[in-house]
Amino acid sequence: MKKFLNISLLSLVAISALTLGSCKNEVDEIFDDDAVARLEKAQKDYYEILTDKGGKWQMEYYANADEPGYIYLMTFNKNGSVTISGENQWIGLIQGKNYGSIGYGSETSLWDVITDNGPVLSFNSFNKYFHLFADPEDIPSTDTEADDETGYGHEGDYEFDLMKYSGDTLYVTGKKYGIEMIMTRVDAGIDDEVYMNEVVAMADSFFNAKIPQVYINLPNGVRYIVKNGASSILRVFREGADEITTAETYNVIITHDGLSFMNPVTLDGYTIKNFIRQADGSLLCRDDNETTMTADPLSSILSNTRLTWRVDLNNIGGVFAGYLPQIAEELTTYNKSKLSYAELTYEQATTSFTFTFYVKRGASTVKPKYYISMEPQGDEQIKLNVAAEGDAAGNLYAEKVPSMRAFVDALNASFNLSANSLLAPVNMKTVRSDNAADYLIWNIQ
Repeated sequence: MKKFLNISLLSLVAISALTLGSCKNEVDEIFDDDAVARLEKAQKDYYEILTDKGGKWQMEYYANADEPGYIYLMTFNKNGSVTISGENQWIGLIQGKNYGSIGYGSETSLWDVITDNGPVLSFNSFNKYFHLFADPEDIPSTDTEADDETGYGHEGDYEFDLMKYSGDTLYVTGKKYGIEMIMTRVDAGIDDEVYMNEVVAMADSFFNAKIPQVYINLPNGVRYIVKNGASSILRVFREGADEITTAETYNVIITHDGLSFMNPVTLDGYTIKNFIRQADGSLLCRDDNETTMTADPLSSILSNTRLTWRVDLNNIGGVFAGYLPQIAEELTTYNKSKLSYAELTYEQATTSFTFTFYVKRGASTVKPKYYISMEPQGDEQIKLNVAAEGDAAGNLYAEKVPSMRAFVDALNASFNLSANSLLAPVNMKTVRSDNAADYLIWNIQ
């Protein structure tokens, strides 16, 4: 450093007085405060930023590179207190729920902006719903000796270097482990629990373990298959490539408005990170406004041979609703039984879809089956073709309970499809194309 300063001084001597004068004001503007004063000013500025406009922020928190991210709401008060709210499986676990069960928690603790090499956001008193990621205790969900995390736990941070503030967004870095995160200002009037419930609902609308896979659709027409979305640790590989040798895993966070990868991901030369939910339930990459995330067409999902769909008998319309009381009456007359539910599934033995009624009689259940083939007719339309014969129980009940057979025959039609979610359509509505009053609601089992 001394050598650098000596060279600089010699150079300054060689500079003309006019030039030196012109630089002096610029140097004064930069160095008129000493380092301590500048740090104190940054400390004060960030304190004001955090408490301004009601002081409520959303933090996209990552404990480590191997776990998904978790949303926290934080309300910073000028009296040094902060209310932190979250909803995730780890909160559920410390609340005594079974592993995997989501729990909501909110607790008030202390915070401050302290100084080190720069301003640092410190959560300096224990908050059980936030500091659980920094707690060095063994993680209770892993109970084998090989998975003993005693001494480091999740390895999460609770102090954050304040790097930059721009447009109501704070860019922070974990002080100990160096993970980059963002904090976004939110309306001070929102209810924490309602907001967090909406985040969980958003996650459910994106991924469901019962939907085999979704797709990242790049602008060049190439698709990447995404599996394990429900875990928020995405397994991604190029369509047509070998999954075992080429798949990569990426951790993501579900936000109130969409989804973000922890780090930018480059696929076929396209770099993606942040996705926003669209009105149709798909995800659009806001980095290029072209890349999307979608699932298979609804017609393909309904006709997927690995899925089982159950009819919601409390939510059917038109001719289908009209048959239900008749079926109930005929079952009582025939053998004092009652209809429990009905399912659509694929039967490997007959290589056919079956529509099965589950009829309860005493302690036993009878399962009359009727065979159906499916013809997708576009992304959101499908044709069902009902076979003339069912299995032995199906044919018997067609004779003894004729309304049951009539219900099945009403399925012999084309149906328009809609779903609760484009990415995770676990609830689907089928409406007869020739009569919108005739509809069924199906739920994946």
